[in-house]
Amino acid sequence: MASELAPLAQAGGLGDAVGGVAAALQARGHDLCCAVPAYRDLLEHPECPALAPAGPVSLDDPDGTLRGRWLAGRLASGVALRLLDLPALYDRPGVYGIGGDEARRFIALGRAAAELAAARPPDALVAHDWPAALAICVLGSLPVRAAPRRVATLQVVHNGAFIGRFAAGEMARTGLPERLFGPEGLEFYGDLCLLKAGLLFADRILTVSPGYAAELQTPAFGGGLDGIYRARGERLLGIANGIDTGRFDPARDDALAARYSADRLEGRRRCREALLDELSLAAPPGGPGWLVASIGRLSEQKGWDVLVRAIDGLVEAGASLALLGDGDEGIAAALEAASFRHPGRVRVARGWNEPLARRIYAGADALLVPSRFEPCGLVQLLAQRYGCLPVAHGVGGLVDTIEDGKTGVLFAPLSEDALLDAVRRAAALLDGPGEARVRRRLLSLDVSWKEPARRWEVAIEDAMRDAGGTV
Repeated sequence: MASELAPLAQAGGLGDAVGGVAAALQARGHDLCCAVPAYRDLLEHPECPALAPAGPVSLDDPDGTLRGRWLAGRLASGVALRLLDLPALYDRPGVYGIGGDEARRFIALGRAAAELAAARPPDALVAHDWPAALAICVLGSLPVRAAPRRVATLQVVHNGAFIGRFAAGEMARTGLPERLFGPEGLEFYGDLCLLKAGLLFADRILTVSPGYAAELQTPAFGGGLDGIYRARGERLLGIANGIDTGRFDPARDDALAARYSADRLEGRRRCREALLDELSLAAPPGGPGWLVASIGRLSEQKGWDVLVRAIDGLVEAGASLALLGDGDEGIAAALEAASFRHPGRVRVARGWNEPLARRIYAGADALLVPSRFEPCGLVQLLAQRYGCLPVAHGVGGLVDTIEDGKTGVLFAPLSEDALLDAVRRAAALLDGPGEARVRRRLLSLDVSWKEPARRWEVAIEDAMRDAGGTV
């Protein structure tokens, strides 16, 4: 269960990860069901499957009983879908931050999913991030009928910086006993912390890379919950994400000016020329390796403030830059100012345009990923899939998915000078005959969900054994 599910409801990479692992496990022969809220935009999405009523929902709440229903369908991947249709909470545009009642919206999701699991016990319940975490704690307080053993539970942490912290009064909405509101329970410095509901009571805690699993156990990355991660370290496991390599395939991508593969690199050169033309960018005077890009949410977490300060140095060194993203208005204004200072050398595209993103992956020489922290990251995997060399700050999942000097370039510390030095290293790797060798290596990488899904399967089986009985 989750608050996002690609392609139906997304605010970031969480939806891709949830949909990707579910489809991969389904393909391995497991029977999966994804439970998410029935947001207005989801119900209106062109890829929303046919839906049918699947039972009423009634939740007691201090502000009045919440009444709605479950809707059932099936995704194209074969994964079953359950949508929590509570119009009072979800019949709004967007996913998060609408209406000022975020706690109520996702407490309801956790309670309803737990009751569904109690009525029809699955082998395992998987909760993704804080919006789903309450389900694990609530399920433990409910009678589970007709089950040979207790339902195994797994809490997944995609981004530990977001812990679901709300005012203490929201505890009354959970239906849980007050004794659970304390330092050893769901209390966090006087407030309610929904993520603790999963971290404390799950049979297994998964996160999205081995490096991030280690980082969560430190004060710098643990979001104030590093003590819990350390205490439960034996049950904490990091598994790097994959991507949908069928959806993202330069050999078949109709959004590209030309298709290409490890065996046919000519098309990638055409994609580079087409990208320069589409964005009205001058060919970088630095030569091969100096057409660099960055894609994603404009935020300090993603390091865009560092990139802003590095732009003048990059251009002076011989780079042309293709930048795509949206988010922080201050960062966006600074990027626009840089594009005016360097016409023909810096191009900024605001908003989100996935076909353009794929064309940038296919045409850029290198992709800059200066994240301050990165639990796993998808952009570096997408870049590799399209033969684009990632240049990344050496943290979290970026370290786990990039082999420095071979499948990307890692740098530290996070500074303008270190970033520029890393771009110079990338350009050297792509100089002369080295370029074809690097492109072929990247295009031959397996960045699919195949191996991550196998490891997920093992983790779920281990959780099931912990829950009692054999798999």
